[in-house]
Amino acid sequence: MAPLPWDHSLAQPLYKQRLDGYKAIGRFLGLALWFKQTLPVKLCRHVWKFLLGRRLCWADLAFYNSDLYEGLRAMLNDAKWMTEEEFVEVYPCTLEVEVNGRVRELVPGGSDIPLTKLNVEQYIQGYSEQLMVESVVVELTALKQGFSDIIPRHVLAGLSAEDLTLLLSGGCGDIPFDKLCSIITFVNSIGCSQKRLEQFKRWFWRIVKDMTQKERQQLLYFATGSSSLPPLDHNTERTRDRISITIDIQHDSRNALPMSSTCGQRISIPLYRSYSML
Repeated sequence: MAPLPWDHSLAQPLYKQRLDGYKAIGRFLGLALWFKQTLPVKLCRHVWKFLLGRRLCWADLAFYNSDLYEGLRAMLNDAKWMTEEEFVEVYPCTLEVEVNGRVRELVPGGSDIPLTKLNVEQYIQGYSEQLMVESVVVELTALKQGFSDIIPRHVLAGLSAEDLTLLLSGGCGDIPFDKLCSIITFVNSIGCSQKRLEQFKRWFWRIVKDMTQKERQQLLYFATGSSSLPPLDHNTERTRDRISITIDIQHDSRNALPMSSTCGQRISIPLYRSYSML
């Protein structure tokens, strides 16, 4: 969950009501934190960071728009091996982006500055900030103001976005091993043998079974963007309807790391050759 941009063609009084609503939501979150109440709220990572006054990095985009994140990550990887001529031909862009129907310059005069291998990181960081923050900065500020009305800023010093997620979403509760077994399924995308697949599954479950509660929360957060299971009265069947994680087995690569798509609740893991590598 994250604020959406306002349609400025609508009546202005409605805009004030909208901001008052975000301020009220911020106060509600603050009250829940103050009275140690957990909420089934799944805010995006960049929203938590904004509430804490932390600077965003473009990697936070993975928890907001995983498809765009993968596209920008591919651009960054291409910049590492392509020649300047090849890169400019493949990515004929300037330092401006269109966000929610509005063209925004990432730097002054950005519409006249071509995208190159030298400024690709600036482009990606600027694009991410425009999409996640600048296009909705008024809404985020109202949310933060309401939150700060209840929780003094010094109380949040030292907390990370993950810490705040755990405190408000109830992620500190136990995540039973059998619950994870019921919500995780495997997809054999590479078509490996059934014997090899079963061996991989045994390795995976052995690792998960030996995880601490904090490590299981981190696994859940990596896959879904939330470190807690839905609070549905511990009803297994209903929980399965709300969350389902897919483990997508990819081709083995010694240098590849697991990747996740939180929108699709999907983890892509290379078919590592040994238990220790996994």
